[in-house]
Amino acid sequence: MIKRVEVNYRGIFQKNLGKKIGSDIVMIASRMGQKAFSNGRYSDSPERNGIPCKYFAFVSPDLPEEELEAECGAKLEIDETNISVVLDDTMCKGVEPWGWHGIRPINEKVIKDGCLLVVSRKKPEELLKFIGKKPYNYRIAILDGDASLAGLWVNKDDLTHERILGGIAAIDPALISIEAVESYLMEKTKQKHRAEAARAAFESLRAEAKPPRVKLVTPKEGIDWPHEKPVLPKWFEMQEGAVVPAVKRGFEVGPRGQSRNAMFKRGTTKTQRPAVRFDLCTKCTLCWAECPDECFDPTKDGFYDIEYQYCVGCGKCAEICPVKECIVMVDELRFEDDSSPYEHWKKDSKDYIQWVEDKKGKDRVSYPFVTGKGITVTQGEVMPEGKIVGIKKTEEAEL
Repeated sequence: MIKRVEVNYRGIFQKNLGKKIGSDIVMIASRMGQKAFSNGRYSDSPERNGIPCKYFAFVSPDLPEEELEAECGAKLEIDETNISVVLDDTMCKGVEPWGWHGIRPINEKVIKDGCLLVVSRKKPEELLKFIGKKPYNYRIAILDGDASLAGLWVNKDDLTHERILGGIAAIDPALISIEAVESYLMEKTKQKHRAEAARAAFESLRAEAKPPRVKLVTPKEGIDWPHEKPVLPKWFEMQEGAVVPAVKRGFEVGPRGQSRNAMFKRGTTKTQRPAVRFDLCTKCTLCWAECPDECFDPTKDGFYDIEYQYCVGCGKCAEICPVKECIVMVDELRFEDDSSPYEHWKKDSKDYIQWVEDKKGKDRVSYPFVTGKGITVTQGEVMPEGKIVGIKKTEEAEL
């Protein structure tokens, strides 16, 4: 028997976190007398910022190490998983890793009676608005917390790693037990608060916990998956020679007017998306000029629409915009589709302003990826229609 755990993480920002979770599952399971190993999925290299990636852990109580490795070690993707860990709840909208084409449901590999373990502050019902239906029952477990995003080769020590281990122990004690988790963390770190964090996460997911944090999901719950699953060509269907068809080039002024690669939309890399107040825009062109993914489309009246299917949520446009509250980064899960904000605004400007302010809310959340210090929250301001207030951009230097 083999039990499989997949860890879905954001490329670069959570790379070390995903690796730590996978490797420690192996260490803890081994202490329990089981055979185990972990690996990352090479096809996700070079792990561009934010792109959905996976790390795997395989545990068996009865297979020899050689058989376990032969069964699991050579795959770039697993066929099924008992537990799917999601380190950023915005990936519940779907993932498009580098390993294959197309946007796939986050629960695609979860088996019957398996579990989707999500780090989130949202309720399961809120996440199910984005998650594809399964033909059988499975579970969603919510581990209360925010996405632990850090920088390249930086691990944010906010106890997410320990809490995930405790959560897995609650979901399947036979895979790793909470006692083994606590013992391992105490021996490895000599820090009691790490074992306590794992225990607290374990207790929060137990059946008797109040409020309940684990939900049984039936085949009726979730959505009919809207994205087509690409069918890769068989070897005998491939073209002869080394010619790769180029992306069709073209340009038109207006929403979705620029030519882009339809096979790689990149939009699932977002934790946040830019929300724009067009009535505050000065048409300075900075967002369009500075966007590294060219997701801004110029319009005939000098504004810039956003093609969210290609926006990676890097936040450069919000950083560079010189007008207060004109471009604000907002939680991706507040949006249910990728429709054009510009078209909404042109259709009914007042309705659009109210809509976008509702999406923005009061908090302005930012992630200092490079430092890995954690989330920064400030309070926003609702600007009157057309009131343009300039802001001076400053850079903080760290020593």
